[in-house]
Amino acid sequence: MKIFAWIFGVAMIALLGYVAAGPYLAIAEIKTGIVEKDADRLSAKVDFPTLRQNLKAQLNARLLNNTAGELKDNPLGALAAGLATTMVDGIVDAFVTPAGLAHVMEGDRPSESIVKQTVTADTGPPPKEEDLLQNARYSYDSLSQFSVWVPDDEGQETRFVLQRDGLSWRLVNLVLPIDDPA
Repeated sequence: MKIFAWIFGVAMIALLGYVAAGPYLAIAEIKTGIVEKDADRLSAKVDFPTLRQNLKAQLNARLLNNTAGELKDNPLGALAAGLATTMVDGIVDAFVTPAGLAHVMEGDRPSESIVKQTVTADTGPPPKEEDLLQNARYSYDSLSQFSVWVPDDEGQETRFVLQRDGLSWRLVNLVLPIDDPA
């Protein structure tokens, strides 16, 4: 009976260790997938449709907040807002790729990442694994959510949000730094 208790205890400790290390293992898989340009490995750890949808909602809300006053009195304001939303959707669809994630993980600002991605068109050399998530800080937000904060050169941080799905973790959101209007 004591052996069964010991085996059960060791199994529970191993399971808890695996669950606690889960987000770190997922991040390592994402980094390896980016470096090796392995789409299958990335799609296993990045929920691209959810990530795109979350980014679109974030950017569209920010765009509407910034332009609401200007478009309120304009008779073509609704049309302009619709066009802007369509433009944001296209940019996000083009940006949320393995190369786009790699640039943000290297500490580039998202706007710089879009330009670099357009210029390199995914044909440039892969980033070095040690350059990804350099100077990042990690934190559990809850038992099923984990965040990685990556600073850029100006000290602003981009937040990568991973969510637990059973025993595995997937990247589901990218919270961009709020630009201060100058």
